[in-house]
Amino acid sequence: MFSTCRSLQTGLILLALGACSKEPTTTQSAPLTPAIAPTNEVAANAPKLSGRINVAGIEATYEATFQEQERLRIAEQRADSRRGEYELRGARLLHYSGSGLSSADAIELRFSLQGVLELAKSGSGGTVSQEEISAIRERAQLLRSHALAQKTTRDHY
Repeated sequence: MFSTCRSLQTGLILLALGACSKEPTTTQSAPLTPAIAPTNEVAANAPKLSGRINVAGIEATYEATFQEQERLRIAEQRADSRRGEYELRGARLLHYSGSGLSSADAIELRFSLQGVLELAKSGSGGTVSQEEISAIRERAQLLRSHALAQKTTRDHY
């Protein structure tokens, strides 16, 4: 009887080890999605508002789209037919693409969540001056503040 019990235990151990040592079968899983949704995707029900502003002698109209996770996208149309698009998260400018403020050159800027400049590209192939980068950051903050004030006023009434 002891040998039968011992054989049974050994068999169960070997069976358990055999089950653990099998190669895992590959199953097709859904593709991974990024933790932060791409900014190109705008929810259909995302609140939007339009505004008009004249700051530092540059008159413009804009459309602000308020997205999840404190994201704000502002599409600006300046009176001189130049355009700019700003993407912000909270108070942080993450991306700008459009015309420069001091020139008509196309500019693209990308910043990290910590505010570090990761990309500064000019359409003419030249460098983007620190003054231009600073001016775009300041304009983004002014547009953001204006849009938030407009939204707060609208939501209040």
